Amino acid sequence: MKRFFTIFMISVLAYGGVAKAQATVESATPQEQVTFSNTVKTDEQKPEFSSEAQRKAERKAILKERNTIEFSASLNGSLSHFNNSWQSVNGTTNTITAVGNILFTHQFKKGKFVLDNKITGKLGYTYNFFDNGAGTNSVTKSQDEWFISTSPAYKMSKNWNVGGTVSLRSQFANGTKANDLPSSQFFAPAYLIASVGFTYVCPKEKFPIKINLAPLSLNATFVTSESVRKYYYDAKGFKNEAEELVAWEDRNTLSSDQRNTPYAFGLTLHNGKARYEGGSSVQFDFDRTFGKKGIFRYRTTLYSFYGWINEAAQQAASRRTGVEYEHIAPTVRWENTIDIKATKYFSTQFYFQLYYNKAQSKQIQTQTVLGVGLSYTFKNK
Repeated sequence: MKRFFTIFMISVLAYGGVAKAQATVESATPQEQVTFSNTVKTDEQKPEFSSEAQRKAERKAILKERNTIEFSASLNGSLSHFNNSWQSVNGTTNTITAVGNILFTHQFKKGKFVLDNKITGKLGYTYNFFDNGAGTNSVTKSQDEWFISTSPAYKMSKNWNVGGTVSLRSQFANGTKANDLPSSQFFAPAYLIASVGFTYVCPKEKFPIKINLAPLSLNATFVTSESVRKYYYDAKGFKNEAEELVAWEDRNTLSSDQRNTPYAFGLTLHNGKARYEGGSSVQFDFDRTFGKKGIFRYRTTLYSFYGWINEAAQQAASRRTGVEYEHIAPTVRWENTIDIKATKYFSTQFYFQLYYNKAQSKQIQTQTVLGVGLSYTFKNK
């Protein structure tokens, strides 16, 4: 028994030493650390469009946001008829008048850059006919004008822009004739305006007024047709036709004052086909549509130009030569248009213009037109 107990104790002690050695070895062995690595590459570029249709749709949305387009066209007319008895007593004539109008406006915005473009045109004729058996009929022009302008600008603040404006205005058809010479033609006359300045834009939607102040402005008048220039030259009052013909063909036969005397839209024989004025200009624009359906619309433009640079040059020449000169007066052009829509395609338009240009006439010119007819308007917004 003692022998068995001795053997058991020795076995226990031996096993404990082995276990202790094993535990020591295990604790000394370093454990392996698990690490993770990200092998996925990041791509910061914009993802490709899933389809061509989606790309076009997004492009179209951007263009619509930056561009505002309006196009309108109208054809107005009026008719008056009197029988033979009325014509013989009152001296009236039967007339049919038709006037066509177009308006195109485009505004492009990108950041602080703004570009405004505008095209207008109007052409009207009146047909006079008689019922008294005389067989006399005539066609006269009632309205004739086309206008193009572009105005690039940079937004300085919330309400002020700095930029320039270039516009050109003339007519489509010939004017009245005398001695087979027309009083006006295409680009005879034509008016070019170029100005640089500042524009105030009212932020209130109910009062959309723009005020353009141009310290430097150029006004140019062109009469490119020799027939039109000759038409007005005939009215200068020569003693006879031979004297007029010699003076027209040989300007050296005229004195310096005669060569510089205006005879057609401010033109003289000295400046030939074009006349230039430098000065300053101011312009007021207002355009508002009333009512949810846009039944009533009022547009007005007031433009004034004063050629103070030419005035100063004439004053200097007068002091040097002692010859008196005629002072330059400001040019004023005030246009008013009222559109009243009865239905989507039927409207009434009232137009009034006041115009004063001393180089053209020393009297104030006005025109008033009231028309009823068809109209069409397109807007992308």
